Amino acid sequence: MKKGFYIFVLIYTALTLIFAVSCNKTPTYEQMKSTEKKLISRIIAEYNIEILDEYPADGVFGENQFVELSSGIFLNVVDSGNGNRAIFNQTIVLARASGYYYEPASAKYFNTFAGSFPPFEFKYGSASSVVSSHASNYDMYYLYFGTGMETILNYVGENAVIKMIVPGYAEIQSGSTSYPVGSGLQTGGISYVFIPIYYDRIRYTFY
Repeated sequence: MKKGFYIFVLIYTALTLIFAVSCNKTPTYEQMKSTEKKLISRIIAEYNIEILDEYPADGVFGENQFVELSSGIFLNVVDSGNGNRAIFNQTIVLARASGYYYEPASAKYFNTFAGSFPPFEFKYGSASSVVSSHASNYDMYYLYFGTGMETILNYVGENAVIKMIVPGYAEIQSGSTSYPVGSGLQTGGISYVFIPIYYDRIRYTFY
């Protein structure tokens, strides 16, 4: 009886230690965020980006000037568009994008302006449902489209061209709930890291 009890204790202790070690290898949210912030600092240094204290009063940005929005997105407006603004729950928006997503060991380029890639399409106000519908597809939407693209339409209009850095930890607040603005790739927990995306060009068209 005692022998069986001791064996049980040994097995239980071994399993507890294995579980503890395994848990210790999983980074916390704050550790993931800290790692991503280092990648964002790398992006800022690589492109000689100046972070402004506030959105320019005249809406005009210098080439490498970005402002950090409340969501955590860094925005540069190249062209604010033709003055026609998207109408909530009505305007259909098409967006094309190019840039790099940054993993800890490398940066990988993408370009939806080239080749046969269709533009990202969403109704203004419904981008989150588009994100959800592609959550398990692992397609271009999963990789590079997030509600962050939609939130920028608070600042620009039709035919606008922007640049932005979207951290995987970036969020928007709706009531008491926070929602990620990045793509599925950025927030999908791959290797327990957040993945920032530097969009060197996004162009919006309406129809």
